[in-house]
Amino acid sequence: MNRIEKKELVTDAAKLFQEEVLELEPDIPRKELCDMVGDYIYYQTADVSKEEADAIVETTCLFK
Repeated sequence: MNRIEKKELVTDAAKLFQEEVLELEPDIPRKELCDMVGDYIYYQTADVSKEEADAIVETTCLFK
């Protein structure tokens, strides 16, 4: 996985990551998927806090 260099691209990267996971494992529980997306954002972006990662997860993963 590549690091996310620009903070503006985080939401797009999260959506792409989510799509890739769903393609590989379509029956993954929503909670597990959201946790994976959050971890991906947090660990792949240099200056995103855990709270910011959680907020991005809410817009990209939850409530769908």
